Amino acid sequence: MLTSLPLHSASQTVKQTDSLCSNCEKKLLVVKQTDGERVRSIAYGLVGTKEVGDNGGYWVERFLKSVGLKKGNQWCAAFVSFVLDSAKVTTMKTRSGLARNFITKNKTIKATKVSFENMNIPMGTVLVWRRGTTVFGHVGFTDKWQGKSGTTIEGNTSSGKSGSQWSGGGVWSRKRTINPYDYFRITDFALLDQR
Repeated sequence: MLTSLPLHSASQTVKQTDSLCSNCEKKLLVVKQTDGERVRSIAYGLVGTKEVGDNGGYWVERFLKSVGLKKGNQWCAAFVSFVLDSAKVTTMKTRSGLARNFITKNKTIKATKVSFENMNIPMGTVLVWRRGTTVFGHVGFTDKWQGKSGTTIEGNTSSGKSGSQWSGGGVWSRKRTINPYDYFRITDFALLDQR
């Protein structure tokens, strides 16, 4: 039986196994999770969280507070920062309220390369969008990603194809595709291990 620990302690998974001892005690085996697995576990646990009013509500305000912002601000990057902190990811230092700040010089893979080389991107990788030629965009996490498309977990998005894709009302799991010529497009994948 595999049991996940509560959200606040999702850094480990506990597996209960029968022991071979004479008094039949139960032993606990602790299995360490990777940064990506912890990120996915925490982010997925927040799927379905909805904002209240205009970029507000208990969880949204906690996300925003984690990067020093107040209610009313866009919160996709704050969601990513909150999850990274909750998962105790120390190899990626970026924490920001601006999505495009997650693009780093040496540990980011261009989306065109991911698509062209049909790359398999690790779970929990931060993916970054851009709106036109502006500094604004969107950010979320990969769940499963192969080549041109995959599934993501994102904050401040809509739950489907209708509604705003970068300023929606909640945390949702989405199916996404790399389309380099779209106005709103995935541009980069930032690896969690920034060493």
